[in-house]
Amino acid sequence: MMLIHTLNFGDLEVPEEKVIAFKEGIPGFPQVHRFTFLEFDDMKPFQYLQSLDDPPIALLIVNPFLVDPAYQFQLSPSDMEDIHCSAPVGVAVYAVATVPADPEEATLNLMAPIVVNESERCGKQVILHDSGYSVKHPLFGGANKSGKGGK
Repeated sequence: MMLIHTLNFGDLEVPEEKVIAFKEGIPGFPQVHRFTFLEFDDMKPFQYLQSLDDPPIALLIVNPFLVDPAYQFQLSPSDMEDIHCSAPVGVAVYAVATVPADPEEATLNLMAPIVVNESERCGKQVILHDSGYSVKHPLFGGANKSGKGGK
């Protein structure tokens, strides 16, 4: 059991089997390699990807297929190797959400999904170069759009 002191959630005990390893960290935080998921009933379907190495870091995440059912991408063989996976079955996919002061302007980063092999407890944030997906896909009203374009 690991005890961490978080900025937003106070002291948390995290069982070792709930630790997700990111071998390369994540873009913007290459020094952060261990995370856990925090779920709160009143926030579903959103969760937090909470850093264990740098506890002030907590990313709001959601399953991108709930926002855009047409969302799709392929993992490269090296991405699959990085998350110790031979087939995409069993890989969980998340997108980082950004919620500004006006929640109606909330966005999802569909250009850089977070993929997690839950059985092996390892993950990676994958950059989808040349995919056409946006880092600022509208969270609300996005289900009727292709998910492509934007800035």
